[in-house]
Amino acid sequence: MGKTLILIIDMQNGFQNAYTEGLDQKTLCFLDQLEEKGADVLIAGTCYVNHEQTACYCFEGWKACMAGSKEAEILDSLRPRMQQIFRKDKYSCWNGEMRQFVRENDIEKVYFTGVNTGCCVLHSAFDFYNDLVDCSVIEDLCASTSGVREHEAALIVLRSCITKERVIPAEQAVEEILLHQGAKQGRQ
Repeated sequence: MGKTLILIIDMQNGFQNAYTEGLDQKTLCFLDQLEEKGADVLIAGTCYVNHEQTACYCFEGWKACMAGSKEAEILDSLRPRMQQIFRKDKYSCWNGEMRQFVRENDIEKVYFTGVNTGCCVLHSAFDFYNDLVDCSVIEDLCASTSGVREHEAALIVLRSCITKERVIPAEQAVEEILLHQGAKQGRQ
């Protein structure tokens, strides 16, 4: 039976501001709640690493989160909880390395958290969904460095494109994970 992956998107120093502040602590509370209830999940993260050949650098002139910088590092609060970190230089994390990880670990369901809702979270969710990997976006564990309006706009697009049933609050994600694992244990 397949496993559940909590995929924490780009929770790194360079994406921390007034709009994303505290998201790491909310995510830790969510992970603690799963652990306290005995959920068996894999936890991984992604890290956007900018360089001179990225679209963000070339088209926007954006020079933050450059390779080797403190901005490009995962937040110290979350790093110890991640069993693996996937480095990327595109919005989506759905690449050969991620495909292999999902396949080798028999991942059945992916739950997305992190930033930016309308960029890396959205693109990753679209790509997983398009390749028939069951996924959900945890709406209250995502944020946008551009503000609440941009976050909400991305949620509207996600509800429209990957279905409203896949854009859920953290409380529902906990229930789904526990229900799935209870059903899985009943089949063993």
